[in-house]
Amino acid sequence: MVRLRYFLSQALKPYQVDGVLPNLMLLFPRVFMGFLLAFIFSNELLGTPWSDEGLQFLQVAPWFVEKVSDFGMPFSLMPKAFAWSAAITTALGGILLILGMNTRITCFFIVCTKFITILFRAWDGSWDILPVFSIFCFGLFFMGFGAGKYSLDYYIVNRFHLG
Repeated sequence: MVRLRYFLSQALKPYQVDGVLPNLMLLFPRVFMGFLLAFIFSNELLGTPWSDEGLQFLQVAPWFVEKVSDFGMPFSLMPKAFAWSAAITTALGGILLILGMNTRITCFFIVCTKFITILFRAWDGSWDILPVFSIFCFGLFFMGFGAGKYSLDYYIVNRFHLG
């Protein structure tokens, strides 16, 4: 129990930043990245309540499953499971980033998902990979710094004295 409490305190505790402006500089990119992930990028991948793609709730788009199966081994063994996990990471991770909840762990999964996308996605010579790379970089940043003072992570750490 002591080890779990220590792990949670280290994973949830944001990097200590004093002042309003630096914390706003952590808040705005985090909320913007979360909005892009949850409401723009996941909109076409996964059936969510705000999705207008005609998908059932939590249904992965068939074209996305096909694209994941084109990545090769091990993704071709269970393309639906990998596509579903990537889509859930995008949608739920975006919502958690907006709230500033569990930011470091969420960003770890976002970074892993975007890293796989960067490595295995077929390069077509266009700039379509740029948003994926940008989210990868922001994910690395928030994985290191945490959510900042204006987040649920900060509230949880201070409320339950985890820090």
